[in-house]
This record gives sequence, C-alpha cells and structure tokens, in this order.
Amino acid sequence: MHLVTKSYFESFCKDFGAPYEEAKNFEAFVNYCVFSKYSGDNVEASDLVYEGADPGIDGALLFLDDRAVFSVEELIEVFDTTKREYQVTIVLTQAKRSTTWSKQEIDSFVSAIIDYLSETPAQPHSQYLSDFRKMFVAIFQNIGRIKGGLPNIHAYFLTAAPDTEAVEINAAFQIGEAALKKMGYSNETLLVKGHREIIHELWLSAEGPMEARLATVGYAPFPAVPNISNAYVATVTARSFIDAILKDKNGAPRKKLFEENVRDFLGVDVEVNSEIAETLSDADKKARFGLMNNGVTIVASSVRPAGQEIYIRDFQIVNGCQTSNILISMDDVVDNTVCLMIKLIEADEPSVIDDIVRATNRQSKVEDAQFISTLTALRDLEQYFNARGVTEASRIYFERRKGQYRADNVAPVRIFDARETARCYAAMVMMRPDLSSRYPNRLTGELLSEVFVKGAHEEDYYTACFSHYRLRMLTSNKRFDGKYSKLRWHIITAASKYCAAKYKKLGCKTKNEALYNIFAANDGEWFDRLNLLITTALPDPDISRDLLKSPPLTGTMLANVDKLL
Repeated sequence: MHLVTKSYFESFCKDFGAPYEEAKNFEAFVNYCVFSKYSGDNVEASDLVYEGADPGIDGALLFLDDRAVFSVEELIEVFDTTKREYQVTIVLTQAKRSTTWSKQEIDSFVSAIIDYLSETPAQPHSQYLSDFRKMFVAIFQNIGRIKGGLPNIHAYFLTAAPDTEAVEINAAFQIGEAALKKMGYSNETLLVKGHREIIHELWLSAEGPMEARLATVGYAPFPAVPNISNAYVATVTARSFIDAILKDKNGAPRKKLFEENVRDFLGVDVEVNSEIAETLSDADKKARFGLMNNGVTIVASSVRPAGQEIYIRDFQIVNGCQTSNILISMDDVVDNTVCLMIKLIEADEPSVIDDIVRATNRQSKVEDAQFISTLTALRDLEQYFNARGVTEASRIYFERRKGQYRADNVAPVRIFDARETARCYAAMVMMRPDLSSRYPNRLTGELLSEVFVKGAHEEDYYTACFSHYRLRMLTSNKRFDGKYSKLRWHIITAASKYCAAKYKKLGCKTKNEALYNIFAANDGEWFDRLNLLITTALPDPDISRDLLKSPPLTGTMLANVDKLL
C-alpha cells in the first residue's frame, strides 16, 4: 500500500475506532470516503461494512438527498411521513488493497451488481445485502417520489493501485458502465475508476475544511459589531453562488452546508418554493429574482474580501436552505441575469451564532421545536461536557456545531453531536436500543422533547456517550469481537439495567458511577464484570439482522441480565 494511502487509512482506523481486521477495516475506510461525498451525517465504521456471503460487492449505501438511510423501515417511514420528492442515490462499492489492476476483478464487480439488482439473483447474499435489496424494491414502489423518475446508481471500484492508462482496464470501465446503464434501473449511472489518488481526494475532502471564493457584483461592509469579526452584504449572480458555494470543485452539490439551518429542504412543490421556482422559470421575472427573494445568510470562520471576490472558510448556510436547494434543482435555467443578496458573517462565539440563526429564521415563522441547534438544553450539555472534560483522561466532546473541534484536531470517535447523543441517551436512559439502531431520526424529530427533556441531568447524557465511546474503543482494541459493534446499543441498555440494580453492591454511590467504571477499564475486575455481562446478555454476536431489528431481542437480552442480579 502506498505510504500516503496507508497514512490516511491508519488515521481513519484510529479516529473512528475501526474494530475489524485489516481487510474489513480497509473496506470501511474507502466506504467512509465515498459516504462523505454524499452525506454530512456522522457514521460508525460498523455501519459501513457487513459480514456474510460476499458476491463481489463490499459496500451498499442509500441516500435520500444527503440523508443516509440504513433500513427499509426507516425508508418507508420517510415516504409515509413526507410528501416531497427526493433525489435517490444507490452507491455500491468494491474495495481492493492491491496495488495492481485486474480487468477480471472489474468485470466481476459489474457482473455482481447486475446479478444483485436482477429479479432473480443467482449469487448468495449476506443478510445485509438481502435487506438492502428490500430498500431497492421499496424505492421502485415509491417511484413517484423520486426526482427524475429513477434513482441514480453510482458504482465505485476502489483500489490502492495508482491510476493507469492500460487500454484493457479503461475499456473494462467503459463497457461496465454501459452494461449498468442497459439495465434501465437508473437515471444517472456511473462506474467510477477509484484509483488511489481518487481515494486520497475523497479522504481529504471528507476531513478538510470547506473553502470558497465567491465573485460578487458588489459588496459593502457592516459597521463594527461586538463579537462579530467581519460582516458584509454582497450582491452576487446566482450562477456564481451555485458554482462557488453550493457546489464543490468537481461540480457536485456540497453535503455539509445546511447543518445549522433549522429546516430541511421542503421540496419544490410547497407554496413558497413553487413561487421561487416559478420566478426562475419566467424569462420576464427572473431578472427581478434578487429583489423578490430574502436572500441567504452565511456564517463562516473566516470572511476576507479580495478585489471583487470574497474568500470564505468553514462556512454554513444558516438561513436560505429553501432558496439554495431550488437554485440547485433548477440549475439549468439559472443564468447571469439572476442575482441574489448574500449576508456573510464571520463569527466564532456560539451564542452569537445562535442569535443569528434564531433571528434570521424567525422571519420565516419557523416553530421553536425546530431550533434543535439552539436549544438551551444543548448549550447546557456543551458546557457540562467541557467542564467535565478538564479532569477526564478519556475526554469526550459535545458538538453543537458541525466541525467546531476541527481546529483542535479532536478524533471523531470522541465527538458526539445532538443526534448521536440522543441515540446514546435512548439506549441508556429510555432503555430503547431499537430507537437508537433503527429510528435515530425520530429521536431528534417527534421524540425530541422526550430526549432533551427539561430538567434532565447532564450527567446522564455524558455517561451514555462515555459508555458508547469506551465500547467502541474496546472493540477497536480487540478486547471484544468487532461483531459486537452492531450490538452496541443493546449492550448499553443491558449495562444500564445491570448497574441500576447492582451499583450499591459494587461500592458505587450512583448508577452512573457504576456505568462509568464498568466501561472505563481495559482489564481487571471491572472489565471482567463487563465481559461477563456482555457474554451473558448477548452470548452470540452473530445475531441476524432480522433478529437484531426485532423487539423480542431486547426482552430476551434483559431477561438474560436478570441471571446476574
């Protein structure tokens, strides 16, 4: 393996607590690189690979716009609870650590995909691929909700080999892509030649800051404001806004722009968005677009003008998600006659950014429940994690804002955002590992008020996240079989019951103290207790995905814990 590839791979394994042997960890690494091209969601290494029969496909991922979906139940729930259309992308991967190319391996990958997506596959499939195929079928059962009438299919053959101009290799990719298109299942069909330089580019794009130079028609600075380093109001062409801000250097929509925006894209058909689309479609009206639109607000870590351009770094669109997504959707009709007003704000103080987010979205009548990024509970959690972390050897961090610890070079395995914290809390406090594993979006949606409930103890959230972090470390360090990674939520629930019943006998003052101790140890009597708990509650890590998703598993597991009480 090339020295640079090896360095990036080892960084991934360390930062994400990759729990498998090298070949499987390499699959997780390249799948993460590809995953980050499509979504800004946090993801576990164990969610990126699967065990079982391998028909020549190492990874299967599904995205609705930029949301990753991992179960058919969650996919159906999305279709049942929303009415808008989605851009659906199916990503299939093959990972090779070899530094040489093989035409036969490329042909085998294409053949495996064609067989896998056929009505009657001949190859045996793991439980994961069988379940993923159910999602593929569900997509076509909801074809009226898919933009363009069909999903995109993007296949990545990823290898540690350098690029090659070998005729037979390039021909294999051309012929393979044509064969995938011929199936007729997809709108956009790609067979990507993922040589090592492509892997390097994907990794750096996933881990590095976003930077852009935005050409302006003109701009004016705001007067000096406390806690705001720089601020400008700029008029830009919508074309330059799309090309510089909404898309990356390869022309693909950026996936991490709207983490601070309090509303997801609502679709073209809702009233306000259909009016925006109508304006862009009307040759007489689109020149007035900038006068009829409220514009976009961007917060960045750095805003620097240079001539008629403004350089921005680590930026987020905090207001203007609907306008931005309409512009992307109608890219083909946007020309230089369409202009837009942009507010660019350089700010680092979280409370100031909160005020900007709340104020700019108030004008759009957004409900309080949608302000997840500005909930007082989350601010309190951030303060608690930071205060607690000063004295902790194994420090973990609560992240209210995407990328806020990037400058501190904190390993991702130590960082918990609101969604991941909610999953940990549901498993430990709510005793609902099924919600954590199958329906995580519910926890920051309809169940938000139950998860981040007023008056809840910050220590509960911290202990839940610490337990999850340590469990990842114990599987990464091979203290437990990596197969237990998929059972992490159930293990936390089992430990919660065990420690609630036994903490006094274990010499602890509280349940949380016992939970902290049982997960903190790498060996000794506390580790032995955890080992006994896991092997008693969940004696077989080779649990099928069907059983893993079934409600009876939680009951059986908790009944097994009773044997230790």
